[in-house]
Amino acid sequence: MADQAVTLATASSATRNIKIEQLSAEQMAHTGYTHYFRIPHDILNNASWTGQGDTVTVTLGSTPARYIVDRAAIDISTVFANTGTLTVSLGTSANTALLIAATTAKTAGLINSSGTPANACNGTSAATLQARFTTQSATGAPADITGGVCDVFIRIIDVTDLS
Repeated sequence: MADQAVTLATASSATRNIKIEQLSAEQMAHTGYTHYFRIPHDILNNASWTGQGDTVTVTLGSTPARYIVDRAAIDISTVFANTGTLTVSLGTSANTALLIAATTAKTAGLINSSGTPANACNGTSAATLQARFTTQSATGAPADITGGVCDVFIRIIDVTDLS
């Protein structure tokens, strides 16, 4: 099994716009999240990524040097289509399921609707935030992903802003 890497900021999508946004003050007050990322299926699908059970790790961005991440949710707004199962998790490069454990990406709806992540994370050096998509070992490959969109919402607090 191989891990295929995609950086959201440099990926291209023909089907739906990729989004990387810091939310406005009004949106932050209304939702409790500071950042929003849209991941369309076509950045996960590459004709050469044919290994069954392979993963695709999407780098969303980095935290500030001193940070707290205490809210996270994923909205599967359009169900992902592929052969076999497909899961998505959310975390950091050190632990890709730190915030949200692997959950099916083939069912529409909000993952972690409470917004409270499995583990809030914090640090004194910047962390790389990532979403990982995992295909089924016997009947799935990234090249088989033919549809789907998810929206990732995270609250990142820059600790230096608090002092």
